[in-house]
Amino acid sequence: MGVLQRFERRLEGLVEGAFARAFKSDLQPVEVASAIQREMDERAAIVAQGRTLVPNDFVVELSITDGERLQVYADSLCQELANLAREYAKEQGYSFVGPVRVRFETADDLAVGLFRIRSGVIRGATVEQDEIRHPVTDMPVRKGVFRGRPRLLVSTQDDPTGQRSFELTTPVTLLGRGTDCDLRLVDPGVSRHHAELRIEGDKVVLVDLGSTNGTFVNGQPVRRIEMQDGTRVTLGRTTLVFRRD
Repeated sequence: MGVLQRFERRLEGLVEGAFARAFKSDLQPVEVASAIQREMDERAAIVAQGRTLVPNDFVVELSITDGERLQVYADSLCQELANLAREYAKEQGYSFVGPVRVRFETADDLAVGLFRIRSGVIRGATVEQDEIRHPVTDMPVRKGVFRGRPRLLVSTQDDPTGQRSFELTTPVTLLGRGTDCDLRLVDPGVSRHHAELRIEGDKVVLVDLGSTNGTFVNGQPVRRIEMQDGTRVTLGRTTLVFRRD
C-alpha cells in the first residue's frame, strides 16, 4: 500500500466524510496530499554526503470560503498531512532539518475549490549546552492553545538546576535526537525518534517510540502513560518535568 493510499485509509471515518460534505467543490484531501509530495520532489536539494533535504514547513492556501468550511477539521487534517510528508520522506530517502508542519491559510485571489502550496525550511527547537535554542521563523506562535498551558521544564545532568521551559503548542510533540523532532535533544543516550507527547482531549499522554535506552517516568520504565503535573521524565541524560497550570 502506497503513502497516498495509507493517508486515505487513515482519513476514512475520521475526516474524509466530513471533509467531503464540507467542500461542495472538486477539492479533496488526497489532492492536497499529492501537491505536498510534488512540492517535496521539486524542492529536493542534494547536500553533502548524499543527503537530500526537502521542505518541512508547508502552507496550504485556500479560498476564504473553503477556509471557513474547513476550519473545524483543520487541525486533524494538518496532522495527517504532516504524517504523510514524513512517510513519503522516509520512502524517498529525504531528510528534514526541523519538525514537519502543515497549516492552512486563506487567500482572497483563490476561487472555491482551488489551492496552492507554499513551503519553507525551518529548524526546530534544540536542547544543547543547557539551553533551548528556538528557530527564527515567520510561523505564527501559538501560545496557550491547550487548557492549562502544558509545558516541559528541561534540564540536563551537566546542569540539573538550570531548567528551561518548552510549551506544548501542537497536538503531537516529537522528542528525540533527530533533526526533524519538535524538541531536539542533543544527547547520545536519546534515540533519533525517542518519544511523543500527545494531546488527547484534556489529557497529555507520553508514548515511547521503541527507543533504545527506554523512557523513564519517576524512575520507572514506561511505554505509555498519562502525564500529571510534576511528572518527571528521563530520556538519556535529559530530564523533563511536566507542568500544567
